[in-house]
Amino acid sequence: MPVAGVVGVIDKSHGENVRAYVEIKAKIKTPKTGELIQFAKQRVGYKAPEEIILIEKMPINPTGKVDRVALKKIAAGEHGHHI
Repeated sequence: MPVAGVVGVIDKSHGENVRAYVEIKAKIKTPKTGELIQFAKQRVGYKAPEEIILIEKMPINPTGKVDRVALKKIAAGEHGHHI
């Protein structure tokens, strides 16, 4: 099952935009990010992410949940890389 996390990222025009990070799995065919955005828009409407970044490994916190603080740091360019 794919793992995803969503964070707000600063945008000069809109204040903040939604960005999703999705962990890719080697054995699963990865859909294009545009397809993922359209899928999300069909499910959640205007709250869908504006951007989806595919990453190799989702950061997980000590409780086993997606580490949103780490995702915010990735979004800010502090560490990590996306593909």
